[in-house]
Amino acid sequence: MKIGIFGGSFDPIHKGHIEIANESIKVLRLDKLYFVPVYRNPFKSKNSYANWEDRVKMIEDVKPDKSEISLFEIKRKGISYTIDTVSYFKNKFPNDEIYLILGSDNLDKLHKWREIENISKSVKIVIFKRSKKINKENIKKFNCILLNNRIFESSSTEVKFGNFKNLFPQTLEYIGKNFLYILDILNNTTDAKLNKHCRFTASLAAEYAKHLGYDAKIAWFSGLVHDLTKKWTIEIHREFLIANNLDESKYPDYKLHQTTCSLWLEKYYKVNNPEIVRAISVHTSLDLEMGTLDKIVFMADKLCQGRKWEGIQKIRELAFQDFDLAFKKVVEHIKQFNLNKTSVSEEQLNIYDYWISKY
Repeated sequence: MKIGIFGGSFDPIHKGHIEIANESIKVLRLDKLYFVPVYRNPFKSKNSYANWEDRVKMIEDVKPDKSEISLFEIKRKGISYTIDTVSYFKNKFPNDEIYLILGSDNLDKLHKWREIENISKSVKIVIFKRSKKINKENIKKFNCILLNNRIFESSSTEVKFGNFKNLFPQTLEYIGKNFLYILDILNNTTDAKLNKHCRFTASLAAEYAKHLGYDAKIAWFSGLVHDLTKKWTIEIHREFLIANNLDESKYPDYKLHQTTCSLWLEKYYKVNNPEIVRAISVHTSLDLEMGTLDKIVFMADKLCQGRKWEGIQKIRELAFQDFDLAFKKVVEHIKQFNLNKTSVSEEQLNIYDYWISKY
């Protein structure tokens, strides 16, 4: 039999991975290809990965025919060295041909790998092209096979910047359902000040949720992402609305970031919880109907650590004694703040007055 070993973090798996898997199965005439997700890469030991259960599930959802998943590196834990994996497969398939499938981006450091000489003698190293730059010296030195594959642009890193174009639909749906990579996206798309505010909002939202008997994880996530698009320019907000078939003229400036953020979460990140989308969509403007999560996000945004305005500490304390009364006090403050700062629409005044009179 011909056995392929395809290792990597697969964090997450994307179309490029599957393309290489299919190409390897076809060109090398493999009987079986094993995806081997790492527990920790020796060259990326400081990186944090999604939980292995999540990474494995995402592989399971898209793996092609003639492929399986090996949990060898996951189960042994620690830093994953290729020599250990190769030895495991050699012992498991002593009479079979084994091919180790690597990206060309590994070639420059291949001579630094632990026991690379033994690896190259034990298995056939197969290199797939990641770019036009190929280290031919190491290919020759370690007797590698170079695949003539199409160079793909896919990268797991781009997901952590909020770019999901190279993911399969089922992978993206899994990510949105389980709130994966959201901290990476926050870190990579916001400045330090906004990043800190979002984290403070998330923390307070989770506290409010526990106090009110609501799901703390959902509240935390909602607080974390509520301002993801806030730093977009007015032009980008409006272009985004147009690109998504919305009439941008119907949205005043103060509603833009709550609208684009909720839209991005629903259509691009694939959050499948309408309460989250709803809470983000009204966290600045409020609405005449406000559910528990809507109020939690609004309150956490306005009362979290870092906010400073007269009387805020008393209202922070009140929120854990009488949440609705504290909500009223915050609305009163926001109304007065906006009246002092700029003109306020009749619609907005009606919303403020409704909630002020309600409690």
